[in-house]
Amino acid sequence: MMESRRIRIGELIVAMMLVSIAFMPAVSAMEVEVEAHPVQASGMVMIDEVVTASSDSGFNQDVDFAKLQINPRHSSTQLKPGSSDKITVTVTNKDNKTITLEPGVVPSPYAENIFEESWVTVTPSSKDLEPEEKQEFTIEVNIPEDADIGNYGAEIAFTDDVMQTPYPATYPQYINTMNLFVDVWTPPNIQIQTSYIRDRVRAGDEHDYEIKLKNVADRDIAIDPKISDDNQRYFYDPYGTEGPAFDDDAITIIAPSIVKAGETAVVRVHLEVPDDAKGRYNGALDLNIDDPSIREWDGQIQMDFEVWTQPSGPYTKAFTTRTEGPITIEVSSNDHNYGMWMGAGSQDEKDEASFDLALEGESGKVELNLVKTTYSGTVSLGASDFPPWEVDGAGIYRDAVEVYTETYEAPGAIGDWTLGILPTNTQQFTYLITIGAVE
Repeated sequence: MMESRRIRIGELIVAMMLVSIAFMPAVSAMEVEVEAHPVQASGMVMIDEVVTASSDSGFNQDVDFAKLQINPRHSSTQLKPGSSDKITVTVTNKDNKTITLEPGVVPSPYAENIFEESWVTVTPSSKDLEPEEKQEFTIEVNIPEDADIGNYGAEIAFTDDVMQTPYPATYPQYINTMNLFVDVWTPPNIQIQTSYIRDRVRAGDEHDYEIKLKNVADRDIAIDPKISDDNQRYFYDPYGTEGPAFDDDAITIIAPSIVKAGETAVVRVHLEVPDDAKGRYNGALDLNIDDPSIREWDGQIQMDFEVWTQPSGPYTKAFTTRTEGPITIEVSSNDHNYGMWMGAGSQDEKDEASFDLALEGESGKVELNLVKTTYSGTVSLGASDFPPWEVDGAGIYRDAVEVYTETYEAPGAIGDWTLGILPTNTQQFTYLITIGAVE
């Protein structure tokens, strides 16, 4: 009875909507089509209004525009304030009629900076182009001395033809254009050695990091390092959204206010990880360098910390032996320096990795004898943001990978075994079990 009543109510709703549509005022430029789609789960009928353009709306009609081949369609260049550049563009008439070309600059509203029309000169300023005729245009870009550092974008439109849209466009979309991109820059007066601080830390520990700023200019430059106000506060993970591992006040910044000409200053970052911290912290340190050669994002040091927890239980590996040969177990830490490529890890001495091993066979626990320890690694030269020739002394070396290995031996027997490995002060390790004599 309830289901039948739901269906009758659904039919009544449909009838009312159809009546209201029947008495809608006529639409001159658009037609309305109504399609009914049954929803089986509820027994009701939903009405979808599909609006389509009629033949007299003008949108589906053929658009008449000048058919030109423009080569290249895109140009990107890098210029300093006060400098200039020339770009040659070839335009070919692929239409069956003569086309008048009058190239003009159309600033892009979506670019980082607005391209001034006075910065660009196109020669020739106009041309009547016969079918299959080609014409080379010279686009001269002149950047004034007082231009702001940043990216600029514009279009060179050779005709007034614009793309037609079924709705009013905020900005006209010209068809016959060449896209022009200019990166206005100056060599940085401050060289930033570290652009990224990334580290794995433990709750309750303290860590120190250094950012070196070298002033290559002939004048002093002011700085005012602070935690960025735009730091990411929340993170999305497969288990939901969680806040940062700790607040910004866990980080203390010690820095001078001036980097003197020709000298190198050090910005020190001190992190005190709270005892209850867990998860990740992602943020940025804004150096606030008072110099136009340093763009806003170039003056920010990204920080990424992962709070790591020492495991309380061992990793276990079961294996089977088919001979009575001795058992050799090799365990190696394999720690990658996260700051090798883009930044720095902690300046503090790290605790040495170690392993607690337990081996148990069918007859019980077996004593393991430590027979060898080895240290190895990979060292990178010039891995910081400074090129190698700009780094003095030992600062050129970066530990890319550090490996510590312990080798144990135990008497063997045929049967099933279980190996337990509890690592300390390492985030990754490898193991190798050899059954039989090792040559």
